[in-house]
Amino acid sequence: MWPKQKILLLVPRGLDGWQGILCLLNALHRSVMVRETLGEGPMDLADLTSSGLEERAFDLADVGPTEILYWSQIPLEDPYRQWGLSRGLMQTELTEFLHRYWAEEILLPVPQTETKDEPFLWRILEKAGFEPSLLWQKEEGQWDVRIGSGLHWIVPAAWLLNCLGGEEFGRHPQSVFPESCWIRREDRVEFYGDQRHYEYLGSLLPCIDYAKEDRTYSIVLQALQIGVPWEAIRRIHDASLNIPLGAYPRENIRWYANDVTWDITRNEGTGRTPVSTEEPEYMANRGIG
Repeated sequence: MWPKQKILLLVPRGLDGWQGILCLLNALHRSVMVRETLGEGPMDLADLTSSGLEERAFDLADVGPTEILYWSQIPLEDPYRQWGLSRGLMQTELTEFLHRYWAEEILLPVPQTETKDEPFLWRILEKAGFEPSLLWQKEEGQWDVRIGSGLHWIVPAAWLLNCLGGEEFGRHPQSVFPESCWIRREDRVEFYGDQRHYEYLGSLLPCIDYAKEDRTYSIVLQALQIGVPWEAIRRIHDASLNIPLGAYPRENIRWYANDVTWDITRNEGTGRTPVSTEEPEYMANRGIG
């Protein structure tokens, strides 16, 4: 009988955030054993070996790891890695494993919030039908992994930096509005597809909490840039804040307004391009780009 696949995950002692990797491996249905190591001191061999293994070959399915995953900080001289070498176990550096797993995915790092709710960008993509995946720290040491069918992974930006050294994984998203921006007016926040404010996309009611304003609108821009339709973003934004229908002031479309800065008048052609209403083919282009 062949042994069941079982991973020995070697973690640098004192590293924060490794539980996120453990949670991801568990979501991938991998059996994992964890050892924190600095290459010093005795090894914890519990569950790594079985006495009389040579005489009990029929029990191979129930003993020991078959593969080692390790952080790059753990040298080959580490006792656990030496132990793995002596048994011929395959050893893979963790970021190499993640590069393979996320090779065709698009990672979207977002700031960690104080609440336990799912990140706003994930909720936008989920409600808009993008079927995103999520790797998120709900509280200290507690992680949530949800694997969707789409291309996008929402992960904490600080975790990528502190736990994985700022490594970049997967593919870069193709930006629909690479120069999009927002402007705060008196009674609304307006979004444009270009820095000159020609391509008007829509508006949202201003955030009551000024401290969260930049973060919220940056996430809206991020969603626009990867192709989420404006109407879906506004619908999800309003629902998350319990904004009732009809709460918005009357739209004052600025496409044809007098704009002294750019010498655009009501009677002159603006050259502004209407926003496409087509849904993005966010899964059809897997492997391209």
